[in-house]
Amino acid sequence: MYNIMDQQEDTIRKRKEEIRKEIIRRLRDQDPSLREQRSRRIQEELLSSGEFRVSRTVMTYVSLPTEVDTYYFIEEALKRGKRVAVPYIEPQDQTITASELTEIEGLEKGPFGIYQPKEGLAGRRIPLEEIDLIVVPAIAYGKGNMRLGRGKGYFDRFLAREDLSPAKTIGLAFHFQVISTLPSAPHDRPVLRVITDQSR
Repeated sequence: MYNIMDQQEDTIRKRKEEIRKEIIRRLRDQDPSLREQRSRRIQEELLSSGEFRVSRTVMTYVSLPTEVDTYYFIEEALKRGKRVAVPYIEPQDQTITASELTEIEGLEKGPFGIYQPKEGLAGRRIPLEEIDLIVVPAIAYGKGNMRLGRGKGYFDRFLAREDLSPAKTIGLAFHFQVISTLPSAPHDRPVLRVITDQSR
């Protein structure tokens, strides 16, 4: 029977979809040179953060063209002797695992156009309890650092894993991706902090 709870869930779902469309449009329309400048500022802030400095193993998303870039961060993390992991979507159950990356050239296009470790290199899994810092992708962030993903739920399920609980989570976003009116549902997962091009 359709009740108040169902109605609320529908309202939240619709509002999230509206926000997704609007932010995706703004990401797509952002001037490429501005995107590059803002991305570099965000990555420099991440590299100078205490969470990064004390970490030994970091996991980060591999950016899509319109997202906050992470390639510079990955290269710098490797240069600074960090162990780097990136998400790998397991073909059998569509879950995310942490796959070690030793060089940028070790990436190839995977599901949804997202780059992940090449087939032969994807076997090097990193135990989740060894990850100190996770850099999380999102379409938007709201109050309490709640995140809005692309709607597939991959990262919400991944971040809910108990063996990840010691890891610090940081979201990267352009300033227009942070909105005060973002609705959230019980299964949505917040991050510890969000770094934007206007963070200081």
